[in-house]
Order: sequence, then C-alpha cells, then structure tokens
Amino acid sequence: MSSPNPTPRMPSDHAAGAGAAQAIWLIAEREIVTRAKTRSFLISTGLLMVVIIVGAVVWSAFSGGDDADRVGVVGQDATLSSTIEEFGSATGTSVDVVTVASADEARSKVADGDLDAALVAGSSTGQFVAISKSGLNPTLDGILRSSVEQVGLSRALAERGVDAASLPRATITVEQTTPDKPDEGQRIVIALVGTILLITAIMMGGSMVAVGVVEEKTSRVVELLLATIKPLHLLWGKIIGIGAIAMAQVLLLGATALIAGKITGLLTVQGTAIGMFAAVIAWFILGFLFFATLYAATGALVSRQEELNASSAPLTILAMAVMYSGIFGIQALDSTLIQVLTWIPPFSAALMPIRIATGDTSTVQVIVTFVLMILACAAATWFASRIYQRSILRTGTRIKWGEALSLAR
Repeated sequence: MSSPNPTPRMPSDHAAGAGAAQAIWLIAEREIVTRAKTRSFLISTGLLMVVIIVGAVVWSAFSGGDDADRVGVVGQDATLSSTIEEFGSATGTSVDVVTVASADEARSKVADGDLDAALVAGSSTGQFVAISKSGLNPTLDGILRSSVEQVGLSRALAERGVDAASLPRATITVEQTTPDKPDEGQRIVIALVGTILLITAIMMGGSMVAVGVVEEKTSRVVELLLATIKPLHLLWGKIIGIGAIAMAQVLLLGATALIAGKITGLLTVQGTAIGMFAAVIAWFILGFLFFATLYAATGALVSRQEELNASSAPLTILAMAVMYSGIFGIQALDSTLIQVLTWIPPFSAALMPIRIATGDTSTVQVIVTFVLMILACAAATWFASRIYQRSILRTGTRIKWGEALSLAR
C-alpha cells in the first residue's frame, strides 16, 4: 500500500516558528497529499468499492426474498383460492393462487414447472387431488390440507343451515419470553462490516505509518525534519495525516455499502443503518489511534525495511486477535471469554459495536468501555511517543521490545 515518500516540502522559516498545531498540520498535509495520490491507494479503494457493490448485488440475488409458491386451482373456486392464500399468510409463506381451466392443463403446468402444485376436485364432494412434480414440501402440504378441510367444513355446515362465520372461533395469542429486536440482523451486518473495515484500516494504515517512519530514517530525511520540527509534532502529523486518509477510505467504503444496501433492499431502515454506522465510526477512531501510535513506535525501532516485520509482529498478532474476536465472538456473545474481552481495550473496539447492534449491552457498559478505550489510547500514545523520541535518530541494529520498554521509562 505504501510507496517511498518523495522529498518532503520543508517548512518555511515562518512555519518553523509557528505553533505546534501548524507544524503538525504541515506534516499531516504532506502525508495526505502524498498518500492520496499513490496509484496503489486509488486502485485498492476502487477495487474495494467494486467488491462491496458486487457483493451486495450477489447477496441480494441469493437471499432476496423467497419466491412465492404457485398453486393452481381447477375451476372457479374463489372461496378455496382465498382460503389457501389466507393460510399461507398465517404461516408466513407467500402463496400465489391461479385459476386453471382443466385438470390436463394443471398437470401440464406442474410438469413444466410453471406451478408448484395444483388442486383438482375429485369424484366425490369435498375430495381433491393435489398434483405436484416431485412431492409437496411439508409447509405447502399443510397449507393445502388445512385449506381443503376448512372449505369442506364450511360448506358442510352451510348445507345444514349453519353459517360457519357466525360460529365462535378459537384464537391463539403468542407470548414471547424474549421479545424481537427490530432490524437486529441489519445492525449486526453493519457492525461486522465495520469491524472488518477497522482491521483493514489498521493493517493498511498502521503499516503505512511504520513504513513511512522507516523510510524517513533510512533516507535521513527525518534528521532534516527534526531540525525544524519537534519529534512529537512529526509523530502526530504523520498519524493524523495517514489517519485522515484511512478515515476517508472507510467513510467512502461505508457510504458505498450503505447505498448499495439500500438500493438492493438489504438495508430497509435508514435510521438503523446510519445510527450503527455512527457507532462503528466512533469505535473505529479509537481503535485506529491505539494501533497507529504503536505502529509508529515499531517503525522507530528499526533502521531497515527488512526488520519491520519482526518488529511489528506482536502488533499484527494483536490486530488479528481483535478481528477474530469480533467475527467469531458474535457466535458466542454470552460466553465468559467474550464478555470479559468486551471490557478490555482494544478488543472492545471490535466487540462493542456488535453488542450495541444486538442490544446485548447497557448504557453504563457503553460509556465505561468507551472511557477505558480512551485511556488505553492515551497510554499507547504516551508509550509510543517516548519510544519514538528516543529511537527515531538511532541507527544500526534493530531495537528489541525489551530495550524499547526500558526506553519508555
């Protein structure tokens, strides 16, 4: 994702004497302009947008609405036709009933696949023959049998002078021990996509931060920069600049996913989507800040690109653990391990959006975990800044993490 930095635009004399905010902004602006113009960044972003759009279309095609069962009724039997549709609706099954002129036509349509089943009146009153190509599925079989029995009973009572509609009907009231959570599935999908985007941004953005630091050390550009800018200003400018690029990419991909979801019908409630997306973004900012600062520290520990993988390995393992906790943790949110990890930064950055999506959390937990994540980011920033300041100008062999910890004291 990263390409060698061009010779940086050096701050002017006025900028050198400017405040910290302006110095940080100069570095951030340089990172934004440099990274946003790289071909790899533009191509990867475009490909990810295409993948999201195509994925939404394919998902919608395979999951978008089960086709209604088509049932043919021979003859003009409006009562039976309406009863079949009513029973289908009551069981949550979509059934389209069409009138067929003859039994031969019904058999032909079933054989050709135009109808899933057809009802043909038998020789005796109240007797019907159900025609199907390879057997009725249990749900449709139950709907047809119940419909025939209901119509037969009503007609038998009518022949005896009893109006079936005037008879009291037994009713069932459904009581749920666990109430439904509206749009839970959509919120979970948004949270999971946010988790994947978070880890993608961490791996790509964090790598850009680390690689950029190493490139500046290798080319000795950092020595020129530090002649006019403080180390912390350089560190924060790099993190903010690359963070802004990563955030813009996530917002663009997220907006693409929301629009594609709305157009394909995968997302039906706009408020739900926007609310969950906002929660995902809030946790994304904290998660990215936590890892980006530490990746900057790993870059300061080495002097060659070849050593970067070994230096950043612990962070990469931690990032993968955070991703897996979110993806697989959704299957076991009630487990003790996942419940504990929800409170622990940086795992909370991946797990809390999912818990918010499922409604399996309280306002207190949201606030407390958010505060804990902020504190973790502050600690990571303090730790990384000390290592960065004391290691950025050191060259030679790679500084191991044990020595790095001593530098941070």
